Amino acid sequence: MQMLAGRVRNVVADALMLFILPVSVALLPWALGFRLLKWVARRESVYRLAVDPAWEAAKAHLVNRDEREWKTRFRLLRLVDHVDVYLTLLRGRNWRARNIDEVGTWPAPGACVFLTYHWGAGNWIWPRLREQGFDACFVMQRPQGRSHGLTRLSHWFAHLRVWCMRRAGSGGVVFTGRSSGEVAAALRSGRSVVGMLDLPARAEQRSEQVDLLAGRVNIPSGLARIGAENGTPIALFSMGLDFESGRRDLRVEALPANLSVQQIAERYAAHLDARLRVAPESWQIWREAPAMFIAGDAWVTQPQPSA
Repeated sequence: MQMLAGRVRNVVADALMLFILPVSVALLPWALGFRLLKWVARRESVYRLAVDPAWEAAKAHLVNRDEREWKTRFRLLRLVDHVDVYLTLLRGRNWRARNIDEVGTWPAPGACVFLTYHWGAGNWIWPRLREQGFDACFVMQRPQGRSHGLTRLSHWFAHLRVWCMRRAGSGGVVFTGRSSGEVAAALRSGRSVVGMLDLPARAEQRSEQVDLLAGRVNIPSGLARIGAENGTPIALFSMGLDFESGRRDLRVEALPANLSVQQIAERYAAHLDARLRVAPESWQIWREAPAMFIAGDAWVTQPQPSA
């Protein structure tokens, strides 16, 4: 009986956090909806299974950060990320433009490799790419199990998320794993690809070592390598969240031509490093971050005082 009651609670929690609450907030005026999300984010029981491990991985990098505030912001980011699935369908171009602070220069329309991060709330990028003249597909890992929640409802939400990406402007999804030929073909046809390198590199993947938060990390370099070998323009972008207002902070960085794969990886890591030092709670994959760091390298970001 207790097991059945636990399953029911999990189903109710997923229904509320993945569908009922996000849809309700998306239908409200954004200022009111964001205030509601901030109120929910202060509840310590919300996303506890995701938030506590993220804090344990992140706290070694943080100096004078309040644990309660950090966790509240991490929860808020996750809440906003779920609401954005629906906002991309319910809000138009003018509304988005009023709520995005954009810095940087876009590359010329056409084939481009866009490298981004598990950072902030990035769903709004798909209509923005279309507006800039890019037909871009998304290179992503195949959804695994219940990454968004506790029950099978989270699996359904993952599929809904991909469908909404297409409706919002994505040119489709390319799942990682022997996808290099598909990615190269898309680039040759004039399409663009969007992918993320801020993940632990698997043993079979080609990777590069770069500096991040006073340590050295291994990041997979396959997508950067395909772009470099095909002579395709490469650009970085990240979509941050203002935790006070709910506005978005889009930074675009078109990289110079003819960079080596190592140089691309270094520029990629520098962009992330700058973001992390300002808003570390915006990195969604803190739980996986320890596996990125090379054994023996420093985790702390501040030198220890001498004796």
